[in-house]
Amino acid sequence: MIYIPTLKPLLENNGNIYTEINYDKRFTRVDDITRDEEHIHDFYEIYINLSGDVSFLVEDNLYSISRGDIIVTAPNEIHRCIYHSNCMHEHFCIWIRELPFATDKLRAEFGKNKLLVLPDDDKDKVIRACFDFHKARSATEPLSFGAIKSFFEILDIICAKREDMTEAQSLPSSFSDIVEYISAHYTEPSCTVTLICDNFYISKSTLCRRFRRYFQTTPSDYIEAKRFSEAKKLLSAGQSVQNACLNSGFSDCSYFIMRFRKKFGVTPYKYQKEFM
Repeated sequence: MIYIPTLKPLLENNGNIYTEINYDKRFTRVDDITRDEEHIHDFYEIYINLSGDVSFLVEDNLYSISRGDIIVTAPNEIHRCIYHSNCMHEHFCIWIRELPFATDKLRAEFGKNKLLVLPDDDKDKVIRACFDFHKARSATEPLSFGAIKSFFEILDIICAKREDMTEAQSLPSSFSDIVEYISAHYTEPSCTVTLICDNFYISKSTLCRRFRRYFQTTPSDYIEAKRFSEAKKLLSAGQSVQNACLNSGFSDCSYFIMRFRKKFGVTPYKYQKEFM
């Protein structure tokens, strides 16, 4: 099941700003099967890299990253780290629920390209502010003025109108054509691994090898993740569980409910009630 952080109010007696920050530093092996699968959250995520031989996948795009680089993902966008070697991976993640004065800017600035490469001075400011915010968040509730200041300093730098957004890296056409096909057809139950192999005249083993190489997942898991992302959007928009199931590409409602609960810890119906 995907890890889902618990967001808490930033200010005491103020339920308008919900956020959380996590600092993680661990040695990770490329072949570690316990690593997280695709993340599909209901809130914004700001990932700040500190170290690690990794790239970052958001939806269909892969971004090369290094120390101080920032990835911003919107609610229910599929994302995950891609490991290129066994490495010490150190990073921060900040999660924010809808917050008009901040998330509206994040949505505008990071609508297409998700990678922000700051000047070195701004990278250092963001990293220092993350350590300050994390330390205060871990130690005290309610937060001190200094911790709140650190949180807004991070947002201020990231949300500033940017001219330094970075595009995703290019993928081989033999793979990107398949990814584009899936993005166009995943809501159709007929979009299966077998059909993709037939359409692109490749074997299942070749298809699986390409997905493992570039996205570190299987084609079937990738298709399912895109369907779950779509289903969550439909549920949050008020569609019934059955309609969300069928309109996101699942053909069996019982299977959809079972897999949704296993992945997110709640049934689609309960998720919709909690969201709304």
